Amino acid sequence: MAKKAALFVGGWEGHTPTVFCDWATALLEEEGFEVVSYDTFEPLLDPEITASLDLIVPIWSSARSSHQEEFGNITREQEQGLLDAIAGGCGIAGWHGHMGDAFRDHPTYHFMIGGQFVAHPPGWPDNPIPSDDFVDYRVTFTQNDDPFLEGLEDFDIHGEQYYMLVDPSNDVLATTTFSGEYLHWIEGTVMPIAWRRYWNQGKVFYCSIGHTVEELKHPMVDMLMRKGFNWAAR
Repeated sequence: MAKKAALFVGGWEGHTPTVFCDWATALLEEEGFEVVSYDTFEPLLDPEITASLDLIVPIWSSARSSHQEEFGNITREQEQGLLDAIAGGCGIAGWHGHMGDAFRDHPTYHFMIGGQFVAHPPGWPDNPIPSDDFVDYRVTFTQNDDPFLEGLEDFDIHGEQYYMLVDPSNDVLATTTFSGEYLHWIEGTVMPIAWRRYWNQGKVFYCSIGHTVEELKHPMVDMLMRKGFNWAAR
């Protein structure tokens, strides 16, 4: 029986949620998932629906806190439905701002996912220097015998290098190191870029790469995301 994944799609159009929905739907179907998508969080209020799901994929960016209502913020009741679903065994997996820069006024959501976006040098929210925030950076996988990492090799990529606040209890899978070229005080900072964790009985996977679909199609990122989706699913 195919596992069932639900995509929650909406929010800030700057992250082109429908484009990423198409990408994620195709990838998940290739991995054998049955996929449904919603443009509202109302299904999270229905325990029968959430109990039928094996994986939740949020594709929803809030942009900035002052505009969250404009972009469709999650309610406290809907957030609790999500937290309860993951705690009960449904997995959650996602990438970039679609998962790591959503619902900034919901700290328990970020406790669950294990991090929160705060900047992407050379620019940071509301203060870009310059306007193009894409840089070349290196992704390094952790060196251990974890079967999850089999086949994954360090690589370079061009995109937004996320600086995040991260939970020290995360099981870090990959990191990136900041050069200090744009913000000298963070030179040498080693930042987790992909991790796994648990939320009671549920599994959580996050990868900060993916401002564009092209980044997600990089062979190593594609493999990482497929592994993450399958690992997180109930």
